[in-house]
Amino acid sequence: MATELEKLAEQYRKEHLARNPYTQNSIYDSNNKNALSDGDEKGKGENNGSIGSSVDIQKRTELLARNSYNDLDGYSSSHPNALSNGDEKGKGENNNNVGGATDINVRNESKARNKYGENNRYPNF
Repeated sequence: MATELEKLAEQYRKEHLARNPYTQNSIYDSNNKNALSDGDEKGKGENNGSIGSSVDIQKRTELLARNSYNDLDGYSSSHPNALSNGDEKGKGENNNNVGGATDINVRNESKARNKYGENNRYPNF
């Protein structure tokens, strides 16, 4: 004889299965319409070169439109925005400079306040 908990579990199981749109005849797998990216919000899997739901695709397109780097102008260690050349973007070493303009200015101010240097080493006893 089933316990009260088992009876409730069977009842809830039937309720949840009734809400499940996938059945023996319409299983959820990689070929199911709701698994494929076809312009709706459900499908995420690749379909004819398209990947993601409609919102995913829209957001990706929006982000790519704002990205200043592309196939013709890729971001690399030699790109002007990667090199420290006095602007705020570049941080990589260039002519013995490292960091953006603010980084360099703050470092120079800190060095000017520091009483220790090449001729006056710490600790000084």
